[in-house]
Amino acid sequence: MWCTKPFWLIAFLGFGVFVQAQQATPRFLESQLVVSHKLSNTYNANLAFSSRMEYEDANSSLPTGFVQLSHFSTFRVGNNSHFGLGLMYRFAEDFEAKSPNEFRLTQQFHTATKPNVVRYAHRFRVEERFVGAETYTRLRYSMGIDFPLNGQALDLKEAYTLYNAESLLQLNNNQSPRVDFRISGGVGVLVTPKTKLQATLQYRFEQLTQNQTGRWFLLLGGYIKI
Repeated sequence: MWCTKPFWLIAFLGFGVFVQAQQATPRFLESQLVVSHKLSNTYNANLAFSSRMEYEDANSSLPTGFVQLSHFSTFRVGNNSHFGLGLMYRFAEDFEAKSPNEFRLTQQFHTATKPNVVRYAHRFRVEERFVGAETYTRLRYSMGIDFPLNGQALDLKEAYTLYNAESLLQLNNNQSPRVDFRISGGVGVLVTPKTKLQATLQYRFEQLTQNQTGRWFLLLGGYIKI
């Protein structure tokens, strides 16, 4: 039953109220399609396409901020751990983002445990961002949980929920260190044995060491295994 975990549902609803109360602008809608393929017992690859639209209160339109293409390879290093390498290119100059295109390299270690129904995940990530003439290094750590909303396992046509908290440190030779913190919660549905649809609401506390700002994102994703 959907009510088998009322505490988590109430927490998610409370999170949504908190985000709305922040009155942070601008607002962003981001969509993503990820296609993954398991090439062997130890190697998995995925390709992703995503785009972001920005909403300003003074303008009811939803102009595109960027589109991006990415590839990620993951290598299993244990029963529950993976090491990953990623490439991403963001096309922003041709849109209204007013920022240069970006190329990004990612190195990642991900580990997860599932002692009972709830899965606990930890992700450590290092990114090198090449934005115009600037180079940034970002150190990221996130902790997340997810679990089915009905029963002990996620079955076909059933929903799950997920929550995540992430800290981020960005370094640049010409700028002061930047610290961000992000919290998110969402729901998803297992549409077919190899397809998931997911919606996540995320709030970002940005530049905590400088002039703190905040804004929220609605993230819509489709995940397909082939």
